[in-house]
Amino acid sequence: MRDSSDSLVLVTGASGFIAKHIVLGLLQRGYRVRGTVRDRAKGEALAQTMALYGAPVDRLETVQADLASDAGWNEAVQNCRYVLHTASPFPENQPRDKFGLVPLARGGTERVCRAARDGGAERLVLTSSVASILYGHARPLGRPFGEGDFSNVESPHITPYAVSKTLAEQAAWSMMQGSSTDLVTINPSLVFGPLLDATAGTSARLVAMMMNGKIPAMPNVRFGMVDVRDIAQAHIRAMEIEAAAGRRFIVSAGTEPLRAVADILSDAFPQYGRRLHMWNLPDWTVRLAARLSRQAGMLAAELGAERALDTAPARDVLQMQFRTIEEAVTDLGESLIRFGLVRP
Repeated sequence: MRDSSDSLVLVTGASGFIAKHIVLGLLQRGYRVRGTVRDRAKGEALAQTMALYGAPVDRLETVQADLASDAGWNEAVQNCRYVLHTASPFPENQPRDKFGLVPLARGGTERVCRAARDGGAERLVLTSSVASILYGHARPLGRPFGEGDFSNVESPHITPYAVSKTLAEQAAWSMMQGSSTDLVTINPSLVFGPLLDATAGTSARLVAMMMNGKIPAMPNVRFGMVDVRDIAQAHIRAMEIEAAAGRRFIVSAGTEPLRAVADILSDAFPQYGRRLHMWNLPDWTVRLAARLSRQAGMLAAELGAERALDTAPARDVLQMQFRTIEEAVTDLGESLIRFGLVRP
């Protein structure tokens, strides 16, 4: 385990959902943190959020840098022992072009990798996704998906997001090969867990829509799920533990049908039970819609899919013990209520 005393860590996209939990964890462990944000207001809001949880904000600084531009990245990495690259586009609506998200996701990752490598950082930890592992495979593998698997970007049944995460991660491995800067990737499944402030990411907005009665029906799809606090811990341990170098770590607490999220919320918050009552969307309706919509076609490919995930490396090397899905979903729901994102 590496010594954390007075080390400076760069966290890209520091105002994001996962990144804020990482920043908080780093500050609590005694690191100095430099976070990149796209504008000054996000940096000020980040400092306010950290102060809300008693973190030493005098050890936090923010700098402006954009994944779409070369400007500022060399300066951002300067004097940083570690770089945690969390920033990546995750739009609510997928573009029509399967490769539409690639220029920003891959280009931004290449900028950060280049700056970390040239700046002499000891280790770069990249926030990837199970989306870069699971999708586009012609047939079941007959085993759990593991760190040696990459999604097939040529498949017609893969989302632009999964394409962008796959190609961005592969670009990072290519760029850092032979470098003195170690590379580690964290590949989380669908993210739940508590918000630290009123800014909600994509998964949190989905749960807010459920609790506000905006989702009347749910298709038969299953996803791996994990608590954001465990993702943050995995990043920090991947940064600190020597044996993590060169590894990809799937981070997931288990796999459940999406409607199980509604059932957990209904049990935890019975006052919202009527809003959380959802019809099961018949598979045939999704398959019918797939004839007319490419996005529905991607969803149809997920119907009833069983994908086991190999989380043994995260448990063995990073010594992770994952919170339950119930805890992650319940704590997210509680924070949505607390921050006023669910109507009374």
